[in-house]
Amino acid sequence: MLEWFLRGGPVMYPLLALSLLGLAIVVERLLVLREKNFLDPAQMAVLGELLAAGEFTRAREYCAGHTGPLPVLVTTLLDNRHAPYDELKELLEDTGRHQLRFLERGLGALATVVAAAPLLGLLGTVLGMIQVFEAVSLAGTVRGEQLSAGIAQALITTAAGLIIAIPMLFLHAYLEGKAQSLVQAIEARTLEFLHLVRRPKQES
Repeated sequence: MLEWFLRGGPVMYPLLALSLLGLAIVVERLLVLREKNFLDPAQMAVLGELLAAGEFTRAREYCAGHTGPLPVLVTTLLDNRHAPYDELKELLEDTGRHQLRFLERGLGALATVVAAAPLLGLLGTVLGMIQVFEAVSLAGTVRGEQLSAGIAQALITTAAGLIIAIPMLFLHAYLEGKAQSLVQAIEARTLEFLHLVRRPKQES
């Protein structure tokens, strides 16, 4: 593996850095984007009881002591509970979309890894072929080992770029879908809390 890496030339070093960055983002997001981190049953039970009992001050204090999208959304709900129902619902949806950015943190960098890895592989291919043509132009002929080294660099870097990009592409899609699914679940739970605090009224 080390020999394969060295034969790929200087482009292999930024490719290695990209792979490590992508791996770090994937591991961090897999650990963070777990449902229990955002929809803790005990937390939801406490908030449900407080809101159903009309103890809004205690519910807000409870949210202030916790982090995450759900406490933020419940705090928004309590702070604006006297607003018209439709406006309050729209405000909660806007807040939920804002929280999606928190859940998608790092996915932009992962998308950059997906896009950059094949391009770096292509750069390595070009550098490898330049190496071959330079050897030919300087010597008029080229020995087999020189030709082999240039072609090996071209193929190895291309393969490395694709090996990094393809799994990262699928992981990015999975993590993005996971984040959106979590936000939808959080919004659904917030809507239940909204109905504990307010009921839609028919406009006269």
